[in-house]
Amino acid sequence: MSEPNPQTPDSGKPHPSGEPASVAWHSYERYPYLLAKYALFAVAILGVYALFHSVQAVLFPVLASLLIAYLLDPVVDRFEERGWSRTRAIFLLLAMGFGVLGLFLVFLVPSLIQKLGGLIEGVPQAFNTMQTDLLPWVQEKTGYQIPETASAAISEYGATLQAQLPTVARAISSAAGGLVTQVGAVASSLINAVMIPFFTFYFLRDFDRLTATVGSYLPTSNRSFYKSRISKVDTVIGAWFRGQVEVALILAVMYAIGLGIVFGWAGVGIGIGLAIGVLAGLLNIIPYFGFAVGFVLSILMVLLEWSGVGPVVGVVVVFAVVQGLEGWVITPRIVGDKVGLSPVVVIIALLLGQELLGLLGVLLALPIAGAVNVLMPDVIAVYKSSSWYTGRVSSEGGRRSFIQVAMQAEQDAQDPVNTST
Repeated sequence: MSEPNPQTPDSGKPHPSGEPASVAWHSYERYPYLLAKYALFAVAILGVYALFHSVQAVLFPVLASLLIAYLLDPVVDRFEERGWSRTRAIFLLLAMGFGVLGLFLVFLVPSLIQKLGGLIEGVPQAFNTMQTDLLPWVQEKTGYQIPETASAAISEYGATLQAQLPTVARAISSAAGGLVTQVGAVASSLINAVMIPFFTFYFLRDFDRLTATVGSYLPTSNRSFYKSRISKVDTVIGAWFRGQVEVALILAVMYAIGLGIVFGWAGVGIGIGLAIGVLAGLLNIIPYFGFAVGFVLSILMVLLEWSGVGPVVGVVVVFAVVQGLEGWVITPRIVGDKVGLSPVVVIIALLLGQELLGLLGVLLALPIAGAVNVLMPDVIAVYKSSSWYTGRVSSEGGRRSFIQVAMQAEQDAQDPVNTST
């Protein structure tokens, strides 16, 4: 929405302040206009938020299915290029997804739940193992004298944790109950479990037609601008999502192999090592989250099933090697410099989305963050061309619109030689 042109046919009439019409507009009348416009935008945004919040249980399966279709569309296109029908390729991908999910739920989740069930009660034992076995070994091998305060702190925290264990258990139970209530109401109901694959199939089958239809509704006057920005958002979000999914799958395999070997050697169980490894890899879609969860669970498991310091060193080596490969080899090769979403931005966006709209907010957080990331240079260009920034009142016949300023800034960035001259 562009601002009105103060140079109207009646601009010759004196303003009550005695100043020319253009100067009076920028000095007096422009700010009530901007206030009314931004207030209208704020009311519209609040209305959309209230609508999304009230129907999030309905929107969640639709948006989750649309996201899955968006991620899988390039894969389906590759199958089509090799002569497959689109429907056949979609069925194959969905069958593979159900197969992997079924194997994880049947073979790995039960062992993980069984081990985690006694994890809380065994945490004080882990503190005791650190004090009686791990810290003396560190002193013996390295010659480094562990301060007495550290040993005393471990004893104190272990005893405190033991005393507070019932309270902790109740708090975790309450939190888990709340989470189950939310997830059960939104994501885990039988209807959603059936509707997500159903929606995904139809979104994938008609994805190209849907995108073409949406593109045809863009305003014709500035369609090239809108398409360029949508393309940039697609590059940022699509590259990030698909890259993170590929990286997460690779890390899941690497963690599972490494932890399976270490846990099998330690006597903890190969199955639990595979489960924690897969979980740590898949959670790596959220930066650092998979590493943190997997490392803490793995250390606690080998401390509870203490068989020497070797398994602890093995866990540290596995996570150090995998994280090193992820940071120096895997992510640079798969994701590279194609995206502009830093890990900090991703984490903040997910936290804000979850706080505002729960699981629906988590789904919407990254697309919105990607759109903001793409549009921020345009917003900065508009701000730097404004009289608020320059301190000068424009002498042009009318103020340029947001799109005009953004396109001019983009042209100047592409042709810096002419800009400097």
